[in-house]
Amino acid sequence: MRILRVLRANRRNRTLLALGTVILIYTFATSVMQYNLALFSNGLSPNYTVFGAVMGLPWLFSLLTDMPAGALAERIGKKRMIVIGLGGLAASGAFFYFVSGIVELFWVLVFFGTFEGFLTVAGMSSVIAVSPHGSEHRFVGGYTSASALGYAFGPLFGGLVVAWFGSRLPFLVFGAICLVAMFIAAMIIPDPRHEHDPIAPALRKVFVHDRIYLAGLREFFSGGRISWLVGIAVLLSGMWSEFIWAMEPVFVAGLGLSPLLGGLVLTAFVVPFTALDYPIGIWIDRTQKRFVSIVIGLILGGVSMILFGVASSPLLLIGLAALVSTAYAFFYVAVNGIFDSLSDRHRRGHMTGVWQAAEDIGYVLGPIAGGVLADAFHLSGAFVAFGLLFLLASFGIGWMRKDIHRYESHAA
Repeated sequence: MRILRVLRANRRNRTLLALGTVILIYTFATSVMQYNLALFSNGLSPNYTVFGAVMGLPWLFSLLTDMPAGALAERIGKKRMIVIGLGGLAASGAFFYFVSGIVELFWVLVFFGTFEGFLTVAGMSSVIAVSPHGSEHRFVGGYTSASALGYAFGPLFGGLVVAWFGSRLPFLVFGAICLVAMFIAAMIIPDPRHEHDPIAPALRKVFVHDRIYLAGLREFFSGGRISWLVGIAVLLSGMWSEFIWAMEPVFVAGLGLSPLLGGLVLTAFVVPFTALDYPIGIWIDRTQKRFVSIVIGLILGGVSMILFGVASSPLLLIGLAALVSTAYAFFYVAVNGIFDSLSDRHRRGHMTGVWQAAEDIGYVLGPIAGGVLADAFHLSGAFVAFGLLFLLASFGIGWMRKDIHRYESHAA
C-alpha cells in the first residue's frame, strides 16, 4: 500500500509539472501578444467604448463553449483537449497578423477566445483531478504560479518586440510559441489511464445526451450559497484581470511613456502574484483563513487601484501595480481553493466549465466597463472606479462570512 501511495504521488507530481510547463510556455506567449493587442486594437478603434467592446465581447463566444469544453474534456480526454486548444491558438497568431480592420479583429478574437477556453478548462480540470485531498490550494497555487511566471516575463518581452519591430510581429511570435507548446504538451503530459470517446461521438453526446448547459449549471450551484460566492468571486477576478490587461498599455501610452516601460509596469502587475500565490496557498491550507484572505485582497486591491489611477511617476506606477498584484494573489488563491474543494464532490468537467464561464463573463465586462468609464471619466477615472468596486465588494463579502466560516470548519 505504501508503494502504491508513493507511485500515485509521483504520477500526480509529474502531471502537475507537465501541466505547469505547458501553461508557462502558453502564458508567456499570450502575454507577449496581449500587450501588443491592446495598443493595436486601440489604434483601430474610434473611442474607448468601441475599444472595450472589441476587447470584451469576443469572450461571449468563448463563454458559450466553456461548459461544453469541460464536458468534452471528460469524454475525449483532457490531454487531447489541451493539444487541440494550443493548435487553434497557434493558428490564431497567423490570423492576427493579417488583420486590417476592426471587424476582422473582432472575429479573430472570437476564434482565439474559443480555443483558449479549450486549453484553460482542460488544464484546470486536469490539475483538480490530480490534486490530493487536503492539498488543493497547493496544487492550484503551483499551477497558477507557473501560469503567472509566463505572464510575468511576457509583457516586458512584448514591450521590447513592439518597440523594435512594430505591432505585427508579436502576433507571429505568439503563434510560433503556441505551436511549440502544442508539441511539448503531446510529448510530456501523461496519457490517460483509461479509454476516451472519439471526438465526433463525444461532441454528439455532449450536446444531445448530456444537455450540458443545464447539467453544468445544476451541478455547480448544487453546492448552495458557497457556490454563488465562488461564481461571483470568479466573475470579479475575471473583470479585475482583463481590465488591467486591456487598459494598462493604453493608460501608460497616454502618459507619454514608452512601450518598454509599459511592459515593465504590466510585469509588476504579475510578478508578486507569481511569488506569493503558492505560499499563500500553503498558508490557507494550514490556517483555513479563506475569508481573511479574500477580504485582504479586496481592500488592498481597491486602495492600490485607486492610487494607481491618479499616479504618473514610473516608479510609483510600478510600486502600486505590485500592490494590486499582491492583493490579487490573496483573493484569487482563496477563491480557487474553495472551488477546488467543491469540485471534489462533483463532476470536475462540469464544475470547471461553469467556473471558466463565470471568469469569461468577467473578461467580457472588464474591458467593456473600462472603455465606457474611460470615455466618461478619462483613463485614470476608470482605474479609480474599479478600485471603488473592489472596496464595495469587500463589504458585500461580509454577508457570506458565516457561510465561509462554516465551509472552513468542514474543510479543516
